[in-house]
Amino acid sequence: MSAMLQVTGVGAGFAIGVWPRRRWLRALHDVTFHLDRGEVLALVGESGSGKSTLARVLAGLVPANAGSARLEGAELLADTPAAHGARRRVQMVFQDPYASINPAHPAGHGVERALLLHGRATRADVADAVTQVFTEVGLAADLAARAPQSLSGGQRQRVAIARALAVSPELLLADEPTSMLDVSLRADILDLLAGQAHTHGRGLVLVTHDLASAWRVANRAVVLYAGQVMEEGPSAEVFARPRHPYTQLLVAAARRDTPIAVDLPARPGRAVVIDPPPGCPFAARCPHATTVCRAVDPPVVALSDRHVVRCHLPSSPGATP
Repeated sequence: MSAMLQVTGVGAGFAIGVWPRRRWLRALHDVTFHLDRGEVLALVGESGSGKSTLARVLAGLVPANAGSARLEGAELLADTPAAHGARRRVQMVFQDPYASINPAHPAGHGVERALLLHGRATRADVADAVTQVFTEVGLAADLAARAPQSLSGGQRQRVAIARALAVSPELLLADEPTSMLDVSLRADILDLLAGQAHTHGRGLVLVTHDLASAWRVANRAVVLYAGQVMEEGPSAEVFARPRHPYTQLLVAAARRDTPIAVDLPARPGRAVVIDPPPGCPFAARCPHATTVCRAVDPPVVALSDRHVVRCHLPSSPGATP
């Protein structure tokens, strides 16, 4: 069975400065992964790793300069009428519910407009359709008439999710959807999003820096560093037996009983994303890096039919048990 979403060799970047001193910031490089229908895939990595940029590329909000992303065979990244139509099947839930809802309109306004613009309801029955969507995300129907400012953070994020679900998308992109919420609310929101994938057969890409959230709901994980995929595979395997030194660092940092700087040099380096040199972007921070790592781009090594790692030394010691 072919994948619902196939991302192949995607790259994105931005020119900074002015000529003749213009330089190139590489946000994404050769990103490849797939997503099956009904599956939750977590994009994990530290801030600046390219997670949100990748989600925005898939949503058509940031242009790609290389690669392909095909949703059920339809290209998402091209500037063509067919690609524009395919992107209507993709919806995004943003990080900050306080910024993603128009405060000048009632909370249900965005859901109503989405239903009407996408032909999911008529003027005659749109109120009932809004009620149905609100009920699906766990909101009382009367909240649709309330001002967004009067809602709690959790309620606002549910409204944002309702707006995304109103058009019955095939692919949901959730960019740190719980980072602005109280800890007590995060599990409910994650379960709501994951349920859309598992129950309704949608694909869900969850952007998160929280490995606990990824472990809770994701079937598979993609680990990004400096815009590149370092490791990808079943989430239970990636987090329990990480094979890339960077994934090992993330897992170690997530364990309360383990120092964050475990096995790292005293002076860790930083990833170079502006006019990046050849070699592994993690080499400056990697305790196992060799001369080859600093000079040659690492290959993608298949550890199994579903688990891959981009590393010259994928069997390096130090895996977290």
